[in-house]
Amino acid sequence: MFQTFFLGKENVNNPLAREIISIGKEIGKIFSNSIVGNISVRYGKRILITTYDEIASLTEDNLAEVVDYDVVRNIAFVIGKEEPSNETAMHWLIYRREGINAIIHIHKLLSGLPTTEEEKPPGSLEIAMEALKLLKNNNCINLKNHGCIAIGENLRKAMEAIPCL
Repeated sequence: MFQTFFLGKENVNNPLAREIISIGKEIGKIFSNSIVGNISVRYGKRILITTYDEIASLTEDNLAEVVDYDVVRNIAFVIGKEEPSNETAMHWLIYRREGINAIIHIHKLLSGLPTTEEEKPPGSLEIAMEALKLLKNNNCINLKNHGCIAIGENLRKAMEAIPCL
């Protein structure tokens, strides 16, 4: 698990916040209002990520802005009232891939998707590395015994990458 260094403890003020909240509600209608996971978007060199697992009931209080992430020291530099998702490292590393600006991760395995070979601890750099291997050639994958992750150039494209949506 990473360490969080808060640069500010105020609400995130970002126009993409409403889009994340809306997508979370949409996912809740399709699967269940109790579906858990995390959603993020990249803007510039920062990411806006959920802090609360129940994505169907997100509010603006449940978002954090990750200004920077030190992979070597495993520290997230954050603005927001709450700690970002424990999957922040995975999101941050996936955004190193050009053209990816949105990530949806739900804790539900979906049939027919490529699946990582090894089960790794959620929130670890190891699970991020497993995900990156498969995401080179796929926009939606299963993390073994953990759930699926979809990527896209925006949140709508990430949603469309999830087969049952």
